[in-house]
Amino acid sequence: MINLQLCSIHNSPSLSCLPDTVVECIFQYVDQFDLIHFSQVSQRFHSIANKRLYKRVTVILNAEYPTRYEGDSKFYIRENGIKHMDSALILNYSNLIKFNQTLMEKPELTDNIKFFVFDKCSTLKGNVPTSDGVLCSKALNQLHSDLIDFFGTHSKSLNFLHITFIDFVNGLEKLNKFLQNGNIRNKLFKLFINSLPELYTPKLPMGITNLFLMLDELELSMTPQIDIGCDQPYEIFNSLQTLTFSTTDHLGLEIIRKFKLRYGEKLKLKGLTIFHCHKEADASTLEETEFQSSIDHENQARNDYIHSIDKHITFQTISEKIDITCLNQFYLKIDCFSDRNNVGCNCFPTFFQDLSDFSIQNGGLPNLESFELELFPNLEWLRPHQMLESILGPLGTFIKTLSSLSRLSIDFSTLGFKMFDNGIGLSSVLLNKLNERLMQAFFLCFFSTVAGSTSHDDNPQSQAISQSQSTVVQNLKSLQLPDFLTSFIYYKPDFYESFLHTCQCSGCAGVLKLLENQFYPLHEENEDDEDDDDEDGESALDLQSTYYLLIGFILGKLQADREVCIPIKKNTSNYRYYPIYKGQSHTLHHQFHKHVHGGDADEDCECKCFHTASTPVNDPTGSSPLNIDNLATTYIIHQLRPIVEYLTKIFVELDSLMIHGIYYEKCEDGTMKSVFDADEYPTEIKEMPIENNESIPFGNFKKII
Repeated sequence: MINLQLCSIHNSPSLSCLPDTVVECIFQYVDQFDLIHFSQVSQRFHSIANKRLYKRVTVILNAEYPTRYEGDSKFYIRENGIKHMDSALILNYSNLIKFNQTLMEKPELTDNIKFFVFDKCSTLKGNVPTSDGVLCSKALNQLHSDLIDFFGTHSKSLNFLHITFIDFVNGLEKLNKFLQNGNIRNKLFKLFINSLPELYTPKLPMGITNLFLMLDELELSMTPQIDIGCDQPYEIFNSLQTLTFSTTDHLGLEIIRKFKLRYGEKLKLKGLTIFHCHKEADASTLEETEFQSSIDHENQARNDYIHSIDKHITFQTISEKIDITCLNQFYLKIDCFSDRNNVGCNCFPTFFQDLSDFSIQNGGLPNLESFELELFPNLEWLRPHQMLESILGPLGTFIKTLSSLSRLSIDFSTLGFKMFDNGIGLSSVLLNKLNERLMQAFFLCFFSTVAGSTSHDDNPQSQAISQSQSTVVQNLKSLQLPDFLTSFIYYKPDFYESFLHTCQCSGCAGVLKLLENQFYPLHEENEDDEDDDDEDGESALDLQSTYYLLIGFILGKLQADREVCIPIKKNTSNYRYYPIYKGQSHTLHHQFHKHVHGGDADEDCECKCFHTASTPVNDPTGSSPLNIDNLATTYIIHQLRPIVEYLTKIFVELDSLMIHGIYYEKCEDGTMKSVFDADEYPTEIKEMPIENNESIPFGNFKKII
């Protein structure tokens, strides 16, 4: 074992005596700043340091770090960059420009870069990048284009490239052009293709292990089959580790149906991702399609094909071609809109019942450690009994059959503004009980024995798992519920008696007072404003409805915008080692502070949180502890405490938890602590003078287990 003292490594004479191979080994553990130092001051170690420094490069502008780093980027990089992310980190605009200029001047450095990631970052209005690292959209777009073109021209050793483009369509075109460079395919291990010829044009990347198929239905209509049991190029499917199926209209199962394998063979994958949404076109859609197709024959052929195929979600389609028992990671983005639109389809619950039976017959799929389910966003919200019968029940039945599941993610993609609904006339106490019962019906099912299988298998493994209690409660280490509050809390009591008002601390009272002072009264547009006497057809919301609207928008932002930057590597650690992108800043300001006197809201608003011609930037990234978005997030954390406690009592081995974009990890004392957001309020908020109103009620989550 090498004991490396970084404080003295720069001047260590013993290091100069070591062979290059040993120095290379040592440099695997040297942090980014020391590697830069060696690259600049030592001719002997210049190339070795550069090789390690440029091996992985990750750009995360305006990233935020776990709260324990208190925003100190240098401290964060030293502790985590090379050690946990295995990457050099570029965290501000000035360093990004230096990196870009260095590459342009020394294109040979690209031979050292094996992984390049440019993650999401915030943008501002205007045409000029700011010195604090917040880029305008135009400048960021140009940087993205320049970098991907540069790598496409010069790189010969790249394993992986990812750039989060602002303009998705333009970015997709850039990516497709980039992947058509023959030099890029030398060592690439992950490939994204829009059509089958892109797999082998200009040449087949022989090192590929991960393939993302995003095909169009028109191409599938002209493809009788994809023979992956034959010789090249499609034989490479048999050596893949992960495979993703999707189409333009989210009909990924149709690609699997096209696969042809040798008799008795199945694909043996470690990771499988499927995007598939069952929806049937209604009459109005068909009429519109026929009108459009009269001037577009390709669309006509495409739509005819989609209309003719079976779009139901069927388990057999997968199991016939893919050996599910080999899977380590299984990600499904599937949904049935026909069921939600009262067409009477039950393909979603049938799929999970068949999957449950298969799991029981195969010992609980012992290789499967990670399962993710995501639905497609839909304005047709299921009522609780429909949610339980069509989604939660079948899903829970499958999950509790799994014998080795350690990571679970469930995202029903319920839109955040569902939280803005008013009550239905029942008492708040009764509405809370109804909400609690929906949670209990799903989460408490994991304590019950695995039952309901239609299988009569005599296999001892099948009998053992069908007769034993679910092991999920003992095995689960990581749980993600991105839309928990909007999915499991259907009924909305008065705000003060809801699960969004459970904490009685002075800080929470202070935040509500700030929200009232800064945003109340809010106005909503009337649906029928022809005879409305209110100005501009708007009516003022009461205070509790205003709170629902404001907190609901923050929940929507937390649910949709946040993304932890987890490196592309075999073994990853917990959230506390990685940075996070929190989305565009100043959500409440941008959404609810209207233009004043016909001017620009950014210039005239008293928030003064944006750069303008007359006002300097106060807090462009929204990172101040006193930023109202951050205070509202801490408020939500306080209200989530009883729910977090409830979940950790069910899943007793849980190490990490994510609810609505709030990431928690277990501390040494066994409690869950927020990783990226403040658990407590700043002193200024806790000491705010608040009028004590004992008549205001609070919600009470029962936490029944």
